[in-house]
Amino acid sequence: MLWTTTTPAGNSDSNGSSSLVSMPLGDGKTSDPEFSPAIDFVANLAQRYELSSLAPLLASCHSATSQHEVSVAVLGRFKAGKSSFLNHFTNRPILPVGVVPVTAVVTEIRFGPVEKAAVHFMDGRLEQLPVDSIGQYVSERENPENAKRVKLIAVELPSLERFRGLKFVDTPGLESALLHNTEEALKWLPNVGLALVAVSVDPPLSQQDVELLTRLYRFTPNVTILLTKVDLIGAAERTEVITFVNEQLRKAFAVAPQVVPYSIRPGYEDFKTSLERSVFQPVLARFGEQRGAIIRRKIDTLLGESADYVMLSQKSAELADAERKALKEQLIGQQQIIADVKSQLRLIAHHAAAGTRSFAEGRFQTHQKSIEDRLLNDLVIEFPKWTKSLSFLLDSFDLWLGSSLTKFLAEASAHERLSLIELLARTSKQVVRILQDFRDRLSEGTKRAFGVPLRTTEVDIDVHEPETPDIYIGKIFDRNWELLSPVVPVVLIKGIVRGHFERQVSYKLFTNLSRLVSQWEERINSALLSMEKEAERRLDELVSTVGHLIDAGGTDRLPGIRQDLERIETLRSNISGGANGGRR
Repeated sequence: MLWTTTTPAGNSDSNGSSSLVSMPLGDGKTSDPEFSPAIDFVANLAQRYELSSLAPLLASCHSATSQHEVSVAVLGRFKAGKSSFLNHFTNRPILPVGVVPVTAVVTEIRFGPVEKAAVHFMDGRLEQLPVDSIGQYVSERENPENAKRVKLIAVELPSLERFRGLKFVDTPGLESALLHNTEEALKWLPNVGLALVAVSVDPPLSQQDVELLTRLYRFTPNVTILLTKVDLIGAAERTEVITFVNEQLRKAFAVAPQVVPYSIRPGYEDFKTSLERSVFQPVLARFGEQRGAIIRRKIDTLLGESADYVMLSQKSAELADAERKALKEQLIGQQQIIADVKSQLRLIAHHAAAGTRSFAEGRFQTHQKSIEDRLLNDLVIEFPKWTKSLSFLLDSFDLWLGSSLTKFLAEASAHERLSLIELLARTSKQVVRILQDFRDRLSEGTKRAFGVPLRTTEVDIDVHEPETPDIYIGKIFDRNWELLSPVVPVVLIKGIVRGHFERQVSYKLFTNLSRLVSQWEERINSALLSMEKEAERRLDELVSTVGHLIDAGGTDRLPGIRQDLERIETLRSNISGGANGGRR
């Protein structure tokens, strides 16, 4: 299989060539002569030392070297204005925006000679569609939880010709109640080329933003703060906010990222021009150099992580067998410590599960009175239309109540979804904190014992949000009233029937609301159980990796380990140019 790309028109690659580049990707290796030795060596190293945690970064390095395109990733917290910015900057309102989380999947926007959009599904299918129709797949409302199983959306616009070579990427928002959005955005981070971190002026900068910037600098030296919604404040306040943000950034980074104000409102067009001039034009003017710096940063991070792991094996190999065994026992051999951590994980998940039903009942009870009032008011209007016969009346009521309950309960379920999912979000944060604490303690332990800390910044948990329950209303009556239809005129009993109907409204509402609560309880608790199992798997994987690295020691293996470390340092030296800017 061939992946064929071209450098941007008018720009050259790092070797001064603007010719067509074809690269075989079927074997998972890059053909780039500058970068392939490092990537291929780490791939071999990861296999020999069983370093599965290097896989995402390895994949991003392969991808970066196989395409002559720089990904301009727009990242940031939920409602920071990412999609609105891209709509405004590209002069096409193709991305959904709203007051709740709307972006469900990653969307790529690049230059193309013909306007078109393609949906890439996770099962390999490809569907072409009009650019203005991508909302049905991008929007959280129309594609909740990415139920349509979309891998990504690719859009091409002729109007972006002056940005040829840049690929703008809209990512789901971070820190929202929709866990899958945050997970999708964080998984994409290793692929970033040029990072635009959208930060709203209110609040101007958070600790989460700084942590995101720190993570981004591991994958690219090219990071910019996009200060959005600056139209909400005056010029003096704007200057104050920019000064504050710059001060905070200088405290956190050796070379602080530049801060570029932006607004999508009329009258602020100068900000758009300034962004293009200060951020995008320099990349396009020195495309090969900029692309190379990005790839070098990724590979430098990849090699640095590899060195940490291999060094642990070296330190272990330098010890006597008895001492190495004792240190391993001290680090990870105390099964009671592992059991205690797993017990904490189970306790958190089970405690959350125990409170799911009462929380869900409390949320849905707030809807019961209003739904009942709406149903009874509608019954007053509909009842006179059904009095042709008792049989017709009963069938009409059955159909009407089933349809109305389905509608109103579905509305209540959709309204409470974010509140219910927040239970998962809170529990996930607690679980991640426990795992991170364990990793931190393990890192401190390896540093004390072997002089080598472990990387401890990449803890995350894959949590699958539950699907919204189906609303199903069964048969309203459990006995055949139609038998009375031929012998009892409706006019004689319609008062009695109406009173019965009113009681049925209240009873059926209560029954089906309880059923909906039970469905949500089952789905949330199932997700909590999956979260617990995934956390335990991550814990076991970490312990197994460290154990293997220590066991891989032994004086007979020292020459090979030292040779691996020397090779890593040589490779880092070869690709080190431009790899360290921005990090303290």
